[in-house]
Amino acid sequence: MAGKQLIGELKPGEKVDSYFSVNYKKPVSDYKYGFMFELRVADLSGQMTAKYWGGTDRELVDRIYSHFGRDDVVRIKGEVADYRGQLEMSINEKNGGEIQRLEEGSYDVTCLVRKLDNIEDMKNSLLEMVGSVSNPDLRRLLDAFFSDREFLKEFAFCPASIQLHSAAIGGLLQHTLNVARISMDVVNLHPELDRDLVITGALLHDIGKLRSFKVTTNIGQTHEGNLLGHVVLGDQELEQRIARIEGFKPDLREKIRHILVAHHGKKDWGSPVEPMFPEALLVHEADNLDAKLDYMIARKRDAMTEDDWIWDARLGRLIYLG
Repeated sequence: MAGKQLIGELKPGEKVDSYFSVNYKKPVSDYKYGFMFELRVADLSGQMTAKYWGGTDRELVDRIYSHFGRDDVVRIKGEVADYRGQLEMSINEKNGGEIQRLEEGSYDVTCLVRKLDNIEDMKNSLLEMVGSVSNPDLRRLLDAFFSDREFLKEFAFCPASIQLHSAAIGGLLQHTLNVARISMDVVNLHPELDRDLVITGALLHDIGKLRSFKVTTNIGQTHEGNLLGHVVLGDQELEQRIARIEGFKPDLREKIRHILVAHHGKKDWGSPVEPMFPEALLVHEADNLDAKLDYMIARKRDAMTEDDWIWDARLGRLIYLG
């Protein structure tokens, strides 16, 4: 096998012979010429659908399918195809197609999950922000999280998403700092806002993601992340830490909880409630802005076309590449 081919660099018609992690696979089904199955594979540069097109021997296709599972690393030999404007790997006998599960140690895991290279600097920046909070209750709350070495270690390791924005080790730390910095710029324009409340809400808004995501050979979702979501999990974490702080003001507790549960902005977007005071609205808008900008920048950077435009179904609009 040649050097690692990255998903983000593959082009239509290109031969594939490389290894990838398995995000999920769909059951075997029949098609015109036999039996096939679909899987989603990933590496540090992105994700792609792969389709194995087998013949009429169902037992053989089932055997190949059952040989690997989610989070395994597989070697794929095949070809890149363009299907309805999306690239995918096509694996069949005609193109020498093959899927083979690899044993741990026979691949480089750093090629599978992206890791940001300035994590220590970002941790220091976050701790400086914590140190700038003067409200005694909010400062004790932030210290309850970020003075906990194990929590800070996990926070700095956690991604911000599976594939939408800041999908990397250290991604949650990066996204959180961006949200806090955007929020502080707005506070400078509107000094009537409660600065300490905004900083605290910005730094804690995504704490539920530590229990929502897991990093193995790829970035995936935990069972409780799927069942409850990071908004609910974040509120649970917040309540547990506040309960240990003697004399924490009840009205402040309600405000910081509201910022966390409302940070998605709309009920249709996963918020139990919508922002009901300016500081909560600010954290939501800063979160939304950073996530969408990071996503659009990545889509523009990774676009594999000579056209000036690409259509993005998630954003529901064209993206100009010029």
